[in-house]
Amino acid sequence: MKEIKNLQEKRLIIARHIMLDQIEPTDENIINAWCNPFSADKYKLEHTEDTDLFNWMRKFISNNDVKSCKEQLARLRRKGERNLKSKGERVGYGAKLVKEPKDTLAIYNIFTKGKKYSGNYTALCLRMGRLPKKD
Repeated sequence: MKEIKNLQEKRLIIARHIMLDQIEPTDENIINAWCNPFSADKYKLEHTEDTDLFNWMRKFISNNDVKSCKEQLARLRRKGERNLKSKGERVGYGAKLVKEPKDTLAIYNIFTKGKKYSGNYTALCLRMGRLPKKD
C-alpha cells in the first residue's frame, strides 16, 4: 500500500466512527467510512493489495469500545505534541497541540522568533526537517 500520511491518527478516527454508527467492518465499509473525511486517500485504499489495514481495523473494532478508542486517540495526540516539542527544541522551535477535533486530524502549532506554523503532525515534522520528504 502506498503510504498514507498520519495513518495512526486516521485509523483511530475511522474506527471510532464505525463503532458509533455500528457499521459492519467489511473492506468496502471501511473504505467508505475512510473516504468521507479523508477523500485524498481513496485511490490508495481502493487499489491496494495489502490487507493489514483492514485486518487491523476489524480486530481493533471487535476488541475495543468507543471510550477506549477516544482514550487511545487522545494519548496518540499528546504523544505527538511531546514529540514535536522535543524535536523542536533541538532546532529552536516550540510546539503546542491546538485543536483536537473528533472527525479530523489534530492541529498543532510550532513557533520560533516571529513565525508560527500550523498543521498536522507529519506536515510540521517535515517543516522542521525531522522527516525525509517522500515523492
